[in-house]
Amino acid sequence: MSVLSSTQQSPRQPSRAPNPAALGLLTDLLRRLHVAEIRYCQWKSNEHLDASMQGTTDLDVLVHRNDARRLERVLAEADFKPFGKLSGPDYPGIEDYLGCDPDTGRLSHFHVHYQLTLGEKFLKGYWLRWEDTALATRVWDEEHGLYVIDPHLETLLLVTRASIKLRARDFLLAAAGYAYVRGGLLSELRWLARRLQGDRLRAVARPLIGERAAALLSDIITAPAPSIRQLMEFRRRARPRLSTHRLYGPLGALGRRWVREASWAWVALVNRVRGLTKRSTRVSPQGGLTVCVIGRQSDATGVAQRLISWLAPELAVLPFLEPRASTAARRARGRGLIVIADRLTDPEEDRPDLIIRLSDPSNDASRFVHTGTTPTIDIDGGAGFATILVQAQRAIWERI
Repeated sequence: MSVLSSTQQSPRQPSRAPNPAALGLLTDLLRRLHVAEIRYCQWKSNEHLDASMQGTTDLDVLVHRNDARRLERVLAEADFKPFGKLSGPDYPGIEDYLGCDPDTGRLSHFHVHYQLTLGEKFLKGYWLRWEDTALATRVWDEEHGLYVIDPHLETLLLVTRASIKLRARDFLLAAAGYAYVRGGLLSELRWLARRLQGDRLRAVARPLIGERAAALLSDIITAPAPSIRQLMEFRRRARPRLSTHRLYGPLGALGRRWVREASWAWVALVNRVRGLTKRSTRVSPQGGLTVCVIGRQSDATGVAQRLISWLAPELAVLPFLEPRASTAARRARGRGLIVIADRLTDPEEDRPDLIIRLSDPSNDASRFVHTGTTPTIDIDGGAGFATILVQAQRAIWERI
């Protein structure tokens, strides 16, 4: 890795071949960002960049706010689409875009941040005005072909985020013997620690959080497992600087957090009833969609179930896999959800937006089932499940 100023021109082409495991959708998007000279950097969780480039996890990209309009055009040209939320909080300065890789059907979540809004779970009650610093010291990651945040600033942000998120329940769990810093957080801290250079961490942190808090960082990073007391002391020392970045007063923050947590719990309960273990409340600004998969029943149900599993982690979905009253499906579609059915819905009341028709290899007449004027995609039911699935995914993505 080499450190480059954000005022320097981004390379228009990577100097080496892109990672062959990366989605073509993402390598194309990054190429477009560099051609358009968008000022950006991937600002957190860079330990997981391999997974992000394969569409398994999000990309969290900080973008200079003056480049927002050009970014919108670039994302549209790369077939990334904007999404909002059916329920739950939308945070200022943050936008969600999704793209579908045409070769694999995988969805990629491009999480755009115009400001560093972060903090407590269900609140994000801080806006750290460190964006200019992050973009001025960004690092070119040769392996993945994109800009990432300087690891010293990423470390400071990670420790700051962990300390801000501390809640009373965490102290109770710590008293019962549960380590606060564990699992993914501990792994990420250790990964970052191996990339730090001498006293640079303290030098980067000092002007942002003050000398007293910066002095604690090396102890936190080098500890086998940083304690909750260390993070609490870090937060106490950094409070004079961090308090200027708060977005809410104490009572306003508490009320918003409780309301949002209750909303999250309700959505989680509803999705559990629907059988969705991975769930999202994200919806398209253009509204919902009803998709019916028809064909031999076992095939239609199998494809519909996989389509639900494909969409549910990123978009709000309602499974419609059994004969029942269609009121719930109609209401869901009207609220922006994607309804996936394994049979035709009532054309009088719930005309679908798309029909995916699987031909039965043993019955040539199956492809001629009348579907009225509804847009219909015919897929060879004998083409193999993976091929069928990708074709169905492409058809749905075109209409979302």
